[in-house]
Amino acid sequence: MSIREDKKTTRKRFKPSWAPGEPDYDPLLPYGPKVYLARKKKADPWWILALEIAVVILVICFFIYMYYYIDHLHYHVTRAYAHIGSSDAQHVLAHKYLRGKGVEQDETEAMKWFRTAADNGHAHAAYNLVSGHMQGFDVDLAEHEIEGYLKIAHENGIEEATRSLKNMMPHKY
Repeated sequence: MSIREDKKTTRKRFKPSWAPGEPDYDPLLPYGPKVYLARKKKADPWWILALEIAVVILVICFFIYMYYYIDHLHYHVTRAYAHIGSSDAQHVLAHKYLRGKGVEQDETEAMKWFRTAADNGHAHAAYNLVSGHMQGFDVDLAEHEIEGYLKIAHENGIEEATRSLKNMMPHKY
C-alpha cells in the first residue's frame, strides 16, 4: 500500500456540528440550528418615494390624455414614423391631413405626404396622388409623371389604377 492510498482511507469527511448524529443536532429544528434570517431592509430615501409617486401620476395623466385625445396622439405617433421614413405612416398621415382627423385639414400638406409615400413605393399613395391631381388639388404633378405613378399602383394590384390607365391610354394598356 502506498502513502497516497493510506491518506485517502484515513481522511475523514468534514461534517458540521449540527448534522444528524453530531452533538449539536436537534431533530425538532427542520433545517438544523444554523438558519440565517433575512435582515430588515432599510427604508428608501424620500426622493425615491417622491420619484415613484411622480411616475405614477404621470402615467395616470398620460392614460387620461390617451382616452380623451386618441386622434391627436395617433397623429403625433404617425407623424414620428412618417418622418423616420415609413411609407405606410406617410400614407396614413396624408389621409389624416386630407380628412382633418386629429389635425387641422390641409389638402396641400396631404398631397405633399402622398407624394413622399408614393416616392417611397407606396401603391395606394401613388394612386391617391394622381387622383388628387385629377380632382384639382394643388399637387404640383407634371403630366409625364402621372403615368409613372399609375403604373406603380397598377403593378401592385390596384384595380382603379388599372382602369385609369386603360381609360387614359387605351393603346398601351
